[in-house]
Amino acid sequence: MNCLLIWPEFPISYWGAQYLVKLLKKGALMPPLGSLTVAGLCPPEWTLRLVDLNIEALSDNDLKWADIVLISGMTIQQNSMSEVLRRCKKVGVRSVVGGPHATSSPEKLDDATHLVLDEGEITLPMFFKDLQAGNTQRIYRADGKRPDITETPVPRFDLLKIDSYVTMCIQFSRGCPFACEFCDITTLFGRVPRTKTPQQIIAEVQAVYDLGFRGEIFLVDDNFIGNQKNVKLMLPELIAWQKAHNYPYWLYTEASINLADDDEMLKLMGEANFHSVFIGLESPSQESLRETRKFQNLQGDMLSKIHKIQQHGIEVMAGFIVGFDSDTEDIFDRQIDFITKAKIPRAMVGPLNVMPNTELWERLEREGRLQDDFDGDNITFCNFATTLPPLTLVRGYRKMMSTLYSPRNFFDRMRALIDSLDCSRNKTLSRLSPYTAIKWLLPCTGALLHVALINRNRYDYLRFMSWVLCKHPDKFLFALTLTLLGYHFIRYTADVVVPRLTLLEAELTLKESQATGAAILKPAISGVK
Repeated sequence: MNCLLIWPEFPISYWGAQYLVKLLKKGALMPPLGSLTVAGLCPPEWTLRLVDLNIEALSDNDLKWADIVLISGMTIQQNSMSEVLRRCKKVGVRSVVGGPHATSSPEKLDDATHLVLDEGEITLPMFFKDLQAGNTQRIYRADGKRPDITETPVPRFDLLKIDSYVTMCIQFSRGCPFACEFCDITTLFGRVPRTKTPQQIIAEVQAVYDLGFRGEIFLVDDNFIGNQKNVKLMLPELIAWQKAHNYPYWLYTEASINLADDDEMLKLMGEANFHSVFIGLESPSQESLRETRKFQNLQGDMLSKIHKIQQHGIEVMAGFIVGFDSDTEDIFDRQIDFITKAKIPRAMVGPLNVMPNTELWERLEREGRLQDDFDGDNITFCNFATTLPPLTLVRGYRKMMSTLYSPRNFFDRMRALIDSLDCSRNKTLSRLSPYTAIKWLLPCTGALLHVALINRNRYDYLRFMSWVLCKHPDKFLFALTLTLLGYHFIRYTADVVVPRLTLLEAELTLKESQATGAAILKPAISGVK
């Protein structure tokens, strides 16, 4: 069979880094690892092609070539996914949809011929068997079963237009031992983290290496240290591979704050060449952390733990949320103050949105507080009845983003971070092979020069990079990378986020004034009657 794998388009967002991608003359930040993994599970006799809508258009000829179309994606991609399904239906090609969005919200995908849900290692073989026998069902589910991912094949990286991506990605584990109320990871993958073997990870890194890619690899685990024992078995193998190949890769991942409590893990990650870790910090409010069951963030002082990770030469990126029931009107200033003291340039801040099939969704549904449907847009305001007035939330969030991503405040946090990263302990930031460093440096330098020529805040960028060159030349390449990511955050905030929030504030203000006017008029009209 001719099988077409389609990865839907991402709207512009903080995560997508689209302004950076354009600067570097690439197509997308990272490839569709889920689709590549599915490709590895397909029957070997099939002819496979991949279309990533983030780097290329989908033609009718592509669809007519295919006997079957496999589509995956996350909630933020749902509009693009729905459009692809409409086109498949129009052309008359069989469409099969899986992945996180389909698993959480199958009712939104009426145009799909088949829904192959949950983890593909379980449900795809069921579908393939029925397809061969000619008696397919519309929906396939795993019924609570979890696959042994030590049997998951190497993703089909060979299907990629590999030079179109800024970063590559691989996965070591699935699942998370924690149970944060708003998170759907445990619903999708369970609370017992399952891992691949060290040999699998080496095979995946080698596959990327053999295709000629050099630079950054993102380990996409939702909690890289969820199974600490197995991570510590894998990292020495990865360290040995990096040394043998003269460190062709920088690595980064996601983890929980208890990483700071494990000196051995920090040391191993440094030796493996991890330069950054994303941590869900969520809030400086202990009441809000208790509310959302983020108990791991209540064990000790979060600021001290963040600084300890930074002192091991690893940057902390972090997620923050506003809109918890426990939040008070001062939460926005408290968030700004915490992020500044924590020296976190890359702070992903969003209003709380309730995702389907989470404990938070079930609680708010019982309370009758769910409102608009969740669409994955990180500027959608909040899809439930909040404790803080919506107008307060919008104004506070706009203040947060305007403050955090003003050039001055962003580069102040960058200076504090670069000063804090201890490269005497961890050589990651200056350990890349000369070939990788040059291959990474040339496009980044060109991108910085482009910013210096066209951007109204050019002097902020140039002053910061000049400071790094004088004070921390060993961190120059890493600082340059973060500076260009900062260009995306600063521009996206100013050009997209703040205008949208300003418009939303005006709409909410109008509604509030109309409601106030109606409340005044109602008794007056009643008196006239």
